[in-house]
Amino acid sequence: NTNNEPGELQLLTCHPSAGPLLIVLLRVLTYSSCTDKQSIQVTDEKTNIADRRLGISNPEPSFDVGSPAHALVKRILCWQETKSPSEQEHASDIIYGLAGEIRGSHVLETILRASCDSFYALVLECGAFFTASTLQEYAEDNVSNFVVQTLLCTARTKEQAETLLKSLDRVVSSGYIVDPAKKRRGILWRAVELAAKYRVGQDSLLKAIKLGFLAHGGKEDEATDQDAIEEGKKKKKRKKASAVSIEDCILQLIDLKPPEKEGGRAEIDVSGARTVFHLLRFVPRLCEDTIQGITRKMPQESLELIAKDGLGSRCIMDGILDGPIKEPAFSAAARTLLDKLQGRWLALSVDRVGHHTVKKLFRALPDMDDRAALVEELSRGINRLSGTSMGRSVMEDCAVKEYLEGIVVWKNAVSKILRRDEWLNEITGEIQDEEGNPSVKKKRKRKRRGTKASSEDGGVDETGDSQNKKAASSAVSSIMEVMSVPAGMEQ
Repeated sequence: NTNNEPGELQLLTCHPSAGPLLIVLLRVLTYSSCTDKQSIQVTDEKTNIADRRLGISNPEPSFDVGSPAHALVKRILCWQETKSPSEQEHASDIIYGLAGEIRGSHVLETILRASCDSFYALVLECGAFFTASTLQEYAEDNVSNFVVQTLLCTARTKEQAETLLKSLDRVVSSGYIVDPAKKRRGILWRAVELAAKYRVGQDSLLKAIKLGFLAHGGKEDEATDQDAIEEGKKKKKRKKASAVSIEDCILQLIDLKPPEKEGGRAEIDVSGARTVFHLLRFVPRLCEDTIQGITRKMPQESLELIAKDGLGSRCIMDGILDGPIKEPAFSAAARTLLDKLQGRWLALSVDRVGHHTVKKLFRALPDMDDRAALVEELSRGINRLSGTSMGRSVMEDCAVKEYLEGIVVWKNAVSKILRRDEWLNEITGEIQDEEGNPSVKKKRKRKRRGTKASSEDGGVDETGDSQNKKAASSAVSSIMEVMSVPAGMEQ
């Protein structure tokens, strides 16, 4: 295969044993030759579990141009260096063939994940992934639809994301990928995730989703223009997105099925629930209908089942309570959840999964009176709360015992809890911007006395070092105080 001609190597990519071996080889070469070691991030177990429920995998490094991994990929694709993507003799056919083969598709997905940004753009252009007809054909195939999902979650730039979403618009609005019987909702989930990540195409995607559910339901708008009728002309029937609301689409996406027997688990559409989570990460003005579909359309029993389900709690409840809670739509949703689940908060507080929703709602409620209403209900079952570790955790975070001592004592305790959480968020950098996305707070630079004089004399600025030492010492003392550990024991 020295002349960039397809041969035995391309056959091996589709072999049940050689294909996985090539994937491992490509990953090893990528990791060994990666110069940006910071891209290989190690996350803790709790973060992995939370991200896994959302379908978020650990970030992987990409190979460098000219590296052994890059050379291996070019050999697999029979890439010709002297020709542009549109002039490649074999690469486009190889990409098309790999996408439709069970084992070859995994090799192609690994190439998309491991490619550097420049080569990734060339692969997309060579494979004609920016055309609507290609995405339609791939989405309808039982194998290559997974390649489309990988493509959507590996887009590198805002321009690529916008182009992919525009090309996918026809596929979504046709209703093919929203039909649960077709098992293509993973494409919708990845498309919504991409739109939320890059803040592009959100309005058009919401319209396409409504048209898709309208087409799936078989409903068409039969109204014709009166002027056209008077002129004796028949106007072609067309679907209107206004004929269906996002609120109704949310219920169909979640597709909640109650347990068949008491104590059983509810069933939730996995891709649909993840789609709803990312819909809640759109710009706040587009989230109102999604929130209404959850808080107002669902009865109390359904909301409780979702709060007790690991996937439902992470995608739906956390999607609301971890969002930009200062926005009117999200703050109103927190109040609505408080009212609709009234009488069930005690049961949720002693549930293995449900107690997380109770604690997050307590922090998300915008008013102290709303928090008091929640704690008042919890205080009536303090003995039940004390009997489980989950209940005791809720008692501590919501200051239930302090509430029994008096409203003033309770408010002071809650204020301390909220200030502590805010302080910890500042220390760890877990701060949200106006749209509810995690951001890192930048430290404002300050001029210190003595810096100018030291620089002019050519000496060393010891003032800054002493101030840094004092700041570090005070930070350590503050941390030890919060942890209730004597400062003298830190060594």
